[in-house]
Amino acid sequence: MKMIYMIGLPGSGKTTVMRKFMSEYEWKNDKPADLLDTQISSKNKLRVLGKYEDDQVFGGTDRLSMAVAPKAIEWLQNNLTSDEKIVGEGDRLNNQKFFETCGDRLTILHLTVSDDERKRRYKERGSDQSEKFIQTVKTKCKNIIEKFGDQQTLFGVEKGVVVEMVHETEEDTQKIVDFMKKTLDI
Repeated sequence: MKMIYMIGLPGSGKTTVMRKFMSEYEWKNDKPADLLDTQISSKNKLRVLGKYEDDQVFGGTDRLSMAVAPKAIEWLQNNLTSDEKIVGEGDRLNNQKFFETCGDRLTILHLTVSDDERKRRYKERGSDQSEKFIQTVKTKCKNIIEKFGDQQTLFGVEKGVVVEMVHETEEDTQKIVDFMKKTLDI
């Protein structure tokens, strides 16, 4: 199993990147565990966590039940040796236990965007998330980056699994999708 999971503030473009990535394959709905909706593509043994419906602004794991994390972790524990390639994004599974379960099979993509661009995206899509919620996500991402990013040790820097990528433009979207495909060997 290989896992790529995107984190970032609301408006950083996680769903946009995922929709671009998904546009290159055919998908069918699958529910491998209680509360865990996914899409699978038999080509390249790909699985995307979450729900993506054309009429919804927000997609991914944020469209899943608040109670999905333990179910997803249990499912992961039983599939660590599979040759499946899994991609996810969103706040719902952005937590330490989920990422620890993935072990060295994980790449966390931290998408960043300027405040001006993020605010423009909020206005464009009609986001109404409170500043308190945004600060909570910011803190959550910061904690994940500190835990899973590069670590200074007595012997130098130990490489982590977090890769930071700027997502301001359509060209950035394509660069991120290309990185994902390369990381997953597809």
